[in-house]
Amino acid sequence: MKHILAALVTVALAVPCFAQTDRPKTVATDTNVIATVLGQRITTAEKGQLNELIFGALLQQYAQDNKLEPTPAELDGFVKKTEEKEKQQQNKMQADRIKLTKELKASSLSDQEREQKASELKAIESVLKATAQVKEMTKGIEDQMRPIRRQMAQQFVTSWKINKALYAKYGGRVVFLQTGVEPIDAYRDFLRDQEKAGRFQIIDKQYESGFWRYYTSDAIHKFVKQEHSAKLINTPWWMMDEPGGK
Repeated sequence: MKHILAALVTVALAVPCFAQTDRPKTVATDTNVIATVLGQRITTAEKGQLNELIFGALLQQYAQDNKLEPTPAELDGFVKKTEEKEKQQQNKMQADRIKLTKELKASSLSDQEREQKASELKAIESVLKATAQVKEMTKGIEDQMRPIRRQMAQQFVTSWKINKALYAKYGGRVVFLQTGVEPIDAYRDFLRDQEKAGRFQIIDKQYESGFWRYYTSDAIHKFVKQEHSAKLINTPWWMMDEPGGK
C-alpha cells in the first residue's frame, strides 16, 4: 500500500473521481467556444479546466454506458479496508516519530543524515497533526461522517472500475501516481476513439497540444514494469498491502 494513502483518506473530506469542477460564472457571457464535449460548449473562461471538463465528462458517460456502478459489497470493502489502513498508518507513523526523535539525538550523525531525518520527522508530525485536527473536528459526529466516507468510496471504486475496464479494452502501459496507478495508454486510445466518434472536439487548436500532453508525453510519467501492470490495474489499491512492481 502506498505509504501516504491511508493518511490522505483520513484527512480528505471529499475526493473527486472524475475531476469534475465548478464551472466559472463567466461562462454564461463568454461566447468564445474553444471545445465541445458531449454537446456541451467549453469556452475560454474554462481553458484552465479543459482536460478535466473533457476527460471527466467522457469518463462519467463511459461509466454509465458500461454499468460500472459500484456494488454495495465493493463500497463496504473499501470503507472497511481504508479504516483498517488508517489505524495501521497511524501506528506506524507514531512508531517512526519515536524512532526518528531518538536517532536525532545521536552525535554520530553527519549533517546530511541529520537534515534528512529531521525532514522525515517534520513530514510525519505534519500528517499526525492534520489527522488529529480532523479527528477533533469530527468528534461526536460519526453518524454525519458516514455518508462522506460512502461518497469517497463511491468515487474511488468507480475510478478503479473505469481504469480496469479501459485497460481490459485497450491494454498498453501503466503509470504510477501518488494515489495509485493509471492505464495511460488506454486513456490516450480511449480519447482518440471518443474524438473520432465526435464526442469531443478541440475547436481552438492552440489548446490541442496542451490537452494531449498528459496522455502522450513519456517524460512526465513513471511507468510500471510491464509484467506488473495487469495485477496493479486489476487489484484495487485498497486491497493491497504493498505496491509491488517498482
